[in-house]
Amino acid sequence: MNLRQVGRRQTAVSTPTQETIIRLRDVGKVYTTGSGDFTALREVNLDVYPGEFLGVIGKSGAGKTTLLNMISGVSEITSGTVTFQAAGAGSTPITLNDLSEDELALWRGRNLGIVYQSFELLPSLDLVNNIMLPQDFIGAYQPAISKERALELLEMVELREHAYKLPAHISGGQKQRVAIARALVNDPPLLVADEPTGNLDTATAATIFQIFARLVAQGKTVVMVTHDQNLATRFSRRVHIVDGRLLDRAENGKVETAVAHHNTPTHHLPQPTNKPTNKPTSPTNQPAIHLRSVVKTYENAAGKFTALKGIDLELHYGQFVSIVGKSGSGKSTLLNMLTGIDHPTSGQVCIGGQDIYKMSESQRALWRGRNVGIVFQFFQLLPTLTLLENTMLPMDYCNVFPAQERPSRALELLTMVGLADHAHDLPASVSNGQQQSAAIARALATDPPIIVADEPTGNLDSRAADVIIGVFQDLAAQGKTILIVTHDPSLTSRTDQTILIADGEIVNGAAHALPQPDHSAALTPALEVQP
Repeated sequence: MNLRQVGRRQTAVSTPTQETIIRLRDVGKVYTTGSGDFTALREVNLDVYPGEFLGVIGKSGAGKTTLLNMISGVSEITSGTVTFQAAGAGSTPITLNDLSEDELALWRGRNLGIVYQSFELLPSLDLVNNIMLPQDFIGAYQPAISKERALELLEMVELREHAYKLPAHISGGQKQRVAIARALVNDPPLLVADEPTGNLDTATAATIFQIFARLVAQGKTVVMVTHDQNLATRFSRRVHIVDGRLLDRAENGKVETAVAHHNTPTHHLPQPTNKPTNKPTSPTNQPAIHLRSVVKTYENAAGKFTALKGIDLELHYGQFVSIVGKSGSGKSTLLNMLTGIDHPTSGQVCIGGQDIYKMSESQRALWRGRNVGIVFQFFQLLPTLTLLENTMLPMDYCNVFPAQERPSRALELLTMVGLADHAHDLPASVSNGQQQSAAIARALATDPPIIVADEPTGNLDSRAADVIIGVFQDLAAQGKTILIVTHDPSLTSRTDQTILIADGEIVNGAAHALPQPDHSAALTPALEVQP
């Protein structure tokens, strides 16, 4: 079924019944920070009706995302109640505040689909496997049936021909459509979407709205937050939030009531007793990474663009290397070559003595999961899984370590990065720095010999960044090869060596990682070469 077929079923705008699917009463949320308490929501009262497309509109910082977190049960409520009412006569309302973390996780898996602005797709899984993830974690996974369901959903969002591609090989708009398909895999009655069009162009954003509208026509309830006032007319109903409060707002010459009122850290990598099954051992006489004349050329409507121009590079085990250059210089493209996420146009990429582009896509995916840990700037943690469950994911999907040992290994890794006390917290409940630490723990889950990190401190304050770099230094001391891409020259003083890249070339034609240079001297040639 594709979008056009779904569209033919839409004959009228859905009219919500007077029963509610979600009801918020006097909901407040207070965050405690180092500088004191911050009130994000203040006595919020709101009814969400089955079959409506509800827009929550407000500026950045108004409390929109916190409101969605209350509806989704991914953050603890400070005061008030949130009640869910399933469809059907005689169904019992569920007060989310009263559920344990395990009960909340099961409730979310069965009743709620979540779509985020940053997609949150796992980069090393193809689209089909990304979509099947929620079924696995509520125990509903059945290989043939789940795969068929995933393919049907990809057909619905017109992406079936891309089913076995990695997220890196499709556009941002396509990734968002995959995220919507994943949110629908368990057929939940309620979808919540946090700024899902925020990073998209106008035409692609219109496609996303079209998908949501047609889902509503089929009986789904969609709650979407946005800061864009121009989108207000696209919703069947909208509410406005300012400084944590829902407001009444005059629209079309009359007052619409937006508020529904009622009457009343030593970082030692854990060494498991059992090594991963079938994990290849890298030969000691081989370099960890060896690139020979690697070229990467992209083609688009404007013509060809060469992102990498004949890169030669050799790195060894136990090195902590920073890759430095201006935005657009080719740093991230180089990482994509090393991790097998994108194909070079020409040249050879050998990791641990293996030419990784002589493997099939499926072989390379398995190789990557067992041999390379990847840490991204935006964490890429699945929001409805705990930090412990997020850390276990690579072990589950690469089938490494006995199943009964995986939880204890994940806990050891979280302990290593200082997160033992947060193992059972959801990502939304911890800070950005803690989320990045959890992403590092996940990257280490399969005990890979190589860790690559793309701007891992880009969203962190200096204190949190210092912790992350400290973890990387300790891992390199234990024999891991660490590559960190950064635009921040201050971080290079913490690494053993620095590679300078400008305009798709390693500066000075270096065939090996350069010894650590003075910062200003190091960046000067890069700035001169960069047009």
